[in-house]
Amino acid sequence: MNRDDSSSRETTSTIAGAALIGGDNSIGSSKQEKNKKTRIVLYTFPPVPSSYSMSPFGLKAESFLRVNNLPYDICYTSAFSKEGLIPYMRLFPTSHNCNDGDVVGEEVPDSNAIIARLLDDPTFSTPSQDGLTKQQEAVTHAFVRMLEEHTAQIGFLYRYGLHMPEFCAVTQLRERLFMGDESGLGAFIFKLWSKGQPKGTLQKSKLRNLLRRPTDLWSTSFEDLRALEDLLEGGGPSSSTGDDECACFFFGRPEASVLDCAVFGHLSQFLFIQMDFPQKRYLIENCPKLLRFMKHFKTTYWPDWETKCQKQPNDKLRGDNPILKKKLRKLKFTLSGMVAVSVAAVGLVIHRWRTN
Repeated sequence: MNRDDSSSRETTSTIAGAALIGGDNSIGSSKQEKNKKTRIVLYTFPPVPSSYSMSPFGLKAESFLRVNNLPYDICYTSAFSKEGLIPYMRLFPTSHNCNDGDVVGEEVPDSNAIIARLLDDPTFSTPSQDGLTKQQEAVTHAFVRMLEEHTAQIGFLYRYGLHMPEFCAVTQLRERLFMGDESGLGAFIFKLWSKGQPKGTLQKSKLRNLLRRPTDLWSTSFEDLRALEDLLEGGGPSSSTGDDECACFFFGRPEASVLDCAVFGHLSQFLFIQMDFPQKRYLIENCPKLLRFMKHFKTTYWPDWETKCQKQPNDKLRGDNPILKKKLRKLKFTLSGMVAVSVAAVGLVIHRWRTN
């Protein structure tokens, strides 16, 4: 399923005080009119060079929207959902006009919950799962869990726990995510985060027992990739055309499903981020089908990839963000109060010292 060329045209609008990037997507099904009553806004991290997103989960969720040709707006931010998760989705009535700072609409955190919410709602046209057998749905569930709870965690250990300076450099995180070249607050937050994140990742990896056998760590992720390669290879050519190109997606399908979105989101981190991941070498040397899949998925559903990788502002750190302004005013008021109390306390001490 190819996306209409018009979907790559982007417009900027405002909702809940946020700067949004919107795609003019079109849906060919009869449910399009119903979908027009609901506005989808996806909140995810700002773009980084080459890989577009530093979040495999955000890339999975956005790929699902594109695969199903669902119109959506996107808000690039480092602000997390109420549950402390990112990406997350909010659903707004299309007729709603938000005032700056308003937080309205149904909020759905976590990429899996986002996909489930859209699949379960009959008002959204989501044909990506049509025709899957119960066994294929079970395989999808198992492989997505493998990617998220094992493969990705090993990748996070490599880039956050062991190679944080290199990761920050190639993704330009100080400038792209934290706007450190424009925001003093963002530069300060980046400094704290870049020092604390490696320790937190190493601790989480230890709790997951990933550090129990460090010499075998990369090979266990290779087994995950090998399993994906074997599953993709088992699809075979399309029964109707006999064309291998039609079987480029999982389960031998000519169009992508949730599993394809998840695989693309996670493998993009290894292949497109400009670092020498052990998984990148393994994929290049041992997984030709997965490489062909990644190329085909990107060409089919992300024809605007290079444009999407361009720098975008972080909504949370925008100078005109009303929520940020409110927090800064509150912080300024608090600091002023603390200074006033400190000055009064010092004055009282000096007064008592002089009178004694």
